[in-house]
Amino acid sequence: MEHNGPPLIRLENVGRRYRAGDTEVGALKDVTLDIHAGEFVAVMGPSGSGKTTLMNIIGCLDQPSDGEYFYSGLPVHAAGSDERARLRREAFGFVFQDYNLLRMVTAQENVEMPAIYAGIRRRIRWARAAELLSTLGLAHRTGHHPNELSGGERQRVAIGRALMNGAAVVLADEPTGSVDSRNGKEIMAQLAALSERGRTVILVTHDPTVARYARRRIELLDGRVVSDTGTNPGRQASAVRAARAPSQRMQAPVASLAESARTARRTLRGNKSRTALTLLGIVIGVFSVTAMLGVAQGMRNSILDSFRLLGGASLTISPRFGENSKPLTLSDADAIRSQIPNLLSVAPEMSGGGMLVGGENSESARITATTGRALQERGLILAEGAFFEEAHTESYAPVVILGGLLAGNLFGEHARPVGEYVLINGEPYQVIGVFKRNEEAFGAFAFQQRFAYVPLMTGAARLFGRDNLDSIQIIAADTDQVETVQNAIEALLSRRHGAGAFRIANQAEILAAQNDIGRIVSLVFGAIGGISLVVAGIGVMNIMLASVAERTREIGLRMAIGARERDILMQFVCEAAMVAGLGGAVGLIAALGLGALANSFTPMAFVAFTPWILLVGLSCATLTGVIFGFAPARRAAGMDPVAALRA
Repeated sequence: MEHNGPPLIRLENVGRRYRAGDTEVGALKDVTLDIHAGEFVAVMGPSGSGKTTLMNIIGCLDQPSDGEYFYSGLPVHAAGSDERARLRREAFGFVFQDYNLLRMVTAQENVEMPAIYAGIRRRIRWARAAELLSTLGLAHRTGHHPNELSGGERQRVAIGRALMNGAAVVLADEPTGSVDSRNGKEIMAQLAALSERGRTVILVTHDPTVARYARRRIELLDGRVVSDTGTNPGRQASAVRAARAPSQRMQAPVASLAESARTARRTLRGNKSRTALTLLGIVIGVFSVTAMLGVAQGMRNSILDSFRLLGGASLTISPRFGENSKPLTLSDADAIRSQIPNLLSVAPEMSGGGMLVGGENSESARITATTGRALQERGLILAEGAFFEEAHTESYAPVVILGGLLAGNLFGEHARPVGEYVLINGEPYQVIGVFKRNEEAFGAFAFQQRFAYVPLMTGAARLFGRDNLDSIQIIAADTDQVETVQNAIEALLSRRHGAGAFRIANQAEILAAQNDIGRIVSLVFGAIGGISLVVAGIGVMNIMLASVAERTREIGLRMAIGARERDILMQFVCEAAMVAGLGGAVGLIAALGLGALANSFTPMAFVAFTPWILLVGLSCATLTGVIFGFAPARRAAGMDPVAALRA
């Protein structure tokens, strides 16, 4: 009997050839078929007759080598991969012989999976999946995993999954092959009920008993149609509406990044041992990078701090020799302190050599006359005693503050010299303070701890016999502002004394060299740690490749229910990025903990972490996951769904 309207599915001279080595094998040959909406068709034939190949072509899992295939007028044979995925997602629902359920998720989550790739909101798809399972008699089994269900229950879950997106065509490949006869009858009754409600059902079977449920039987032999009982005229108008409704409702949305991340998280939870192995490599790599950068930063900070105390961010103002020479006075120091911003210290100084005698020892030392305020501004720390006071300067008091090493040499390592007297050039001076010793000091800074300091006017009257300063030591608060500070001081002194009266020595170039050295050290240490991260990345790639190989059938299933190549790619990249990010966080915590422990055993900050180091560590971890996970993800996305489902 003829149908009104065009067929839903039309195949014209369709052939499918495969290459096996150097031989080409024809699975289908010159197949011409029309299937109308609402038909219940059984495709029969012995093994190797081409039944499954025909179903795969109709369901857009495979493409014909020859001929043309139209679905609802759309030329499927000329469609791209995204368009075929849209049809699998909207028009077709697959029911497989061995169920193809994901073992790590529940029955309800298996059913709702096609809706993820259709972009349906979680609340809506959750309610739809629960309704389908209830209709199929599984309302009490929604939270159970596949291994907790019987064979018949698993197949009903698969039917619910096939109907999740409102598929117009249900493709069932030997749906009763893995269940007993009683469950087989229930499954066929479900498929028959779908046909009664207007769905197009195409059933692949070799069992005549199962085929009798269909109203039309097509028999294949050696890839050719050898028998066709014709079409069924029932319920065409309503069936056509059911076939076209999905395309009207859905517009081929993309599975969201959030859904990909949620799926990735679920997969990682379901494969704890593999996830732990991947995490371990990333943790070690990120720990190495972060710890190495922290050590390099700690070394750099220590060098720069010591250098700053030496004058790394300093300017030294001293009189010029010649006819334009002007005396450098204490009022010049006061003017600089009050009028120039961004200064850490302004230290007016007179200095010279002298012989100190204390206890039973004598030492030749550098004696500097300055103010207590200047010493405090320079960040020098007293181990005991006090700084000079204004009264000491005004009264020309014979008091002295000794450098830590100088005090130890004069009075002994464990002596407390505050209150004792030393002879400076034969005159007695009372020790009122001793600077803290720094065992990590080196070079000129170590020599500075052998200095002796006296009040400025005491030095002028008692030691040096003059009023003019030898120098004013300036330390900028910001090492990047040294040049700006120098220009401001030159302008100020030019106004006070005329241009060119004083020489200003700038050690910014030395500081820049120290900064360059620090950056090089950071790069070297970071590269050493980076090697560990690259090794970890290779481990991620190997484990992800193994994961792809293990999950080939899962990938094929996701493609069968409508996932596009980019959806598969995004899911696996998300998995790699997520496990790498988690490993990165653990590695950062481990590095911070070890750094704090190392610093607790040393007087200096041996390991120093800055926000950018932590950001680099976490970013490197995530990027490592994305970069080294991309190749396995691309491999997964490029799989042939038919070959993947056979694996």
